[in-house]
Amino acid sequence: MIKLYFCRKNEIEETLKNALDPHICGKYAINYGTYGKPYIQGNPVFFSISHSGDEGVILIADKQCGVDLEVFRKRKISSYYSRLSERERAEIQEDYKLLLKNFVAKESYIKYLGGTVGWIKRLEYFDGAIYFDGKKADCEIKVENYGNRAVYAVCTGETK
Repeated sequence: MIKLYFCRKNEIEETLKNALDPHICGKYAINYGTYGKPYIQGNPVFFSISHSGDEGVILIADKQCGVDLEVFRKRKISSYYSRLSERERAEIQEDYKLLLKNFVAKESYIKYLGGTVGWIKRLEYFDGAIYFDGKKADCEIKVENYGNRAVYAVCTGETK
C-alpha cells in the first residue's frame, strides 16, 4: 500500500490524522527519530511528510518510505548546480525542473532512511536511481510533477 495525500501546508496535521485513522486502532502518539523522522511506535504503518510554499504532501505506506516536495519558484540555479556530480550536471544541463527533480529525489531518500540533510553531499541522483557513497541504493524512487506547481519524489523499500 502506498497512498499520497496532497493538501495545503496548513492542513497537514488534520490530513495526516485522517489518513492514519483507518490504519490504526485506538489512540496513538507520533514519535520522532534522531533526525526528526516521524513514526508510530509498534505500528506497521509508515508515513512521511513534506511541504514547500503553501503546498503539502503526506505519504502513507506499509513499508519504509520518504517523500519530498518542492514548489516551482525563482531560485539561483548556480547555488545548487555547483553541488552536483559531473554525471548529474550532464543529465540536468541547467534545466531548472530537472534540477528540482534531482533535489527532491535526494531529499526523499534521506527521509526514507531517517537521515540528515548533511548526507546530501554523499548522494547522487542519476538516470532515475539514487547512489549513496557511490553505491546504487536498494530502494524504489519515483519523481513526478505535481501539476504545474511543484515536483515531488517518493522513495520506498525495505531498510536493512
